[in-house]
Amino acid sequence: MNAPSTFDTESLNAALGRAVENTDLEGFAPVGATRTRTLTLLRATSNAINEGSPQVAETIIRKINPEPTTGEPSVAHMIGVSLGLLDLWHDDPDLTQTLARARAPRWASRSRAAGTDIISLASKGRAFDSIGSLHRRYNAGEILNGSILAVTGTLQIWAESTNQSVRGLGKTVLTQAT
Repeated sequence: MNAPSTFDTESLNAALGRAVENTDLEGFAPVGATRTRTLTLLRATSNAINEGSPQVAETIIRKINPEPTTGEPSVAHMIGVSLGLLDLWHDDPDLTQTLARARAPRWASRSRAAGTDIISLASKGRAFDSIGSLHRRYNAGEILNGSILAVTGTLQIWAESTNQSVRGLGKTVLTQAT
């Protein structure tokens, strides 16, 4: 997709900035129903991107709030969960070699660049710990899109190497993931 997201960049950047400053990381680490909903949205956007429906993914992404609401994840939640999972997956010795081939799918250039950087950081186990440096290089919308692209690209190569569908693998690894 070549069109940038229609986020209110100022609001998203402010919300992400506040979350980055949050010392207990609560802003990036949802629990309970909010975590479950975060995983559901991540699975839905990854499926849409993988299946060539970027408009569906954009519609889902546009509905994600800059700030958390009861039971609904925020932009920071989506980013935090994505980066945490990517670190976990890329650090798994059984997956390291396969996931080294992961690439961010086509999308708006800055978001795809963020996705590429995130995959590189995850391959070193540093994606989550690099939220602050990512925020200095990219706006919140680019990091959100990039983290979703990084998850999608990782699921694509993982599914291909294990003869699974992205949808099936996502259902397995993006349901109540730790």
